[in-house]
Amino acid sequence: MEILVNERSLNGQFSSVEDFITNGLMPFVKVLNAIDCQSNSLYKNYCFYESQVTSGYTIHNVLTGKVSRQYDEIRKFKSQLTRLLLENPYWEAMPKHSAGCVYLHDENNVCGSSLAEACERDKIIISFCHTDFQQVKISVFKDGYEIVLDNLFQQKHFPQVIYQRNLISFDKYCCQMFSGTRLDFTQIHPSEGFSVIRKEEESLFFDGFRKFSELTWQQISEDGALDYKEYHDKNYFKDVDGKIYKFRISRKYRCFGYRKDETFFVLQFDLTHKMSD
Repeated sequence: MEILVNERSLNGQFSSVEDFITNGLMPFVKVLNAIDCQSNSLYKNYCFYESQVTSGYTIHNVLTGKVSRQYDEIRKFKSQLTRLLLENPYWEAMPKHSAGCVYLHDENNVCGSSLAEACERDKIIISFCHTDFQQVKISVFKDGYEIVLDNLFQQKHFPQVIYQRNLISFDKYCCQMFSGTRLDFTQIHPSEGFSVIRKEEESLFFDGFRKFSELTWQQISEDGALDYKEYHDKNYFKDVDGKIYKFRISRKYRCFGYRKDETFFVLQFDLTHKMSD
């Protein structure tokens, strides 16, 4: 995919370099880490290095100047950020949007910007924290015709976008979206796991996973809809050392696994109620 860095999301809005690092750069790095930059190209315009992060500092000053040696966060990601933000590829080498068209965003003509160029590529941009770009969908009107861009500005936006575009499977989507939560899918059974979920059931399962991951263990144990409890029939889980638990995805669908410390390792799903005890 061709992802364009939105230079209009940097116009000196941060009060200090520290503010930029905390609220601009680090969230941006998290988005970058979710993107496989070996398979996806990150384009910017020739003048991106001049973009102001504060009234006195540009992105170039911050990443390559003396200030870059003053902050551990910059030193840690300096090589990655310099390569992705200050080096090729530049979309202006082979622009695809027409200079003769009017591209409007918030009633401003953005022709000549990455917003306009994204309209003619894969319709996806990555933005720094900015009040004008706080929505996951950005509308640009090309000669009055609306074009909707996906706008990445938080860590898990990219998995959502590529799943919505049918570019990754549901199991990979869930693994990425619930990484770092109490749900772990690394131990799931290959034939009794995600392969039994039909396309039309994916949103139902995702909502169940999201609810489970957002609650505390105390809340999980008390939630009547989840009905989290021990499963006693060990015939299905002879190789698992320890207690098996299950919780409801729906009135009929169940999720089985085991808890280790703060993590619930999902083992398989039951969509037929055959495993009921």
